[in-house]
Amino acid sequence: MFIRKVKVLRSVACLALAAAFGAGAAEKKEPPQDIYYLIELLESPDVQERRSTAQTLGVMGFDVATPALVAALDDNDAKVQLLAAEALGRIGDKRAVEPLIEKLPYAEANVRRFILGALGKIGDERALAPLMEALANESEGDVRASAAYGLGELGNAAATDALIAALGDDYEWVRYEACGALRKLKAYGARAALSRVAASDEYEQVRKAAAKALEVISGD
Repeated sequence: MFIRKVKVLRSVACLALAAAFGAGAAEKKEPPQDIYYLIELLESPDVQERRSTAQTLGVMGFDVATPALVAALDDNDAKVQLLAAEALGRIGDKRAVEPLIEKLPYAEANVRRFILGALGKIGDERALAPLMEALANESEGDVRASAAYGLGELGNAAATDALIAALGDDYEWVRYEACGALRKLKAYGARAALSRVAASDEYEQVRKAAAKALEVISGD
């Protein structure tokens, strides 16, 4: 059993590396048989094994892993939870949207960050309201920053006003991510606010992000 486990993990690691570098599009069409053994490892008693398994399944990107990763959102280890959320975002299976939204109110702050990022990456419009809610009302700055990032990934122009308001957030990384999101949205109506940020924000990274957003928006 041990030898089989090592062989499976080695073969899966190779597949994961191929997926990470965009190689082997053919493998992505049909999951390898060994992935089912890997999925079972999400229930391993070894927390490090569960963590590495969740991460590897995300890199591989096969939606056959979605139900097991959704279940892992309730793992008793917070890092397994956040790695499962990240994996679901990478896979992009819309079956994960509702479970991710349902997990938000009960998750630790660091896990909420990854859930919000995943919701943005999956790109389902059901994520708009929770992302905007988190951007406006989350107490943790890093969580608000993840919400801003998620809104940029989601790409819905309805978030423009909320993102403009976030340019005045007291945490610089929220402002930074809001600039990036407005750039992705190509939000023409944000030009005046972005100009102010580019000229006067106290953090260089934020000023540069605002200037880059203006360049993209003005170039259209």
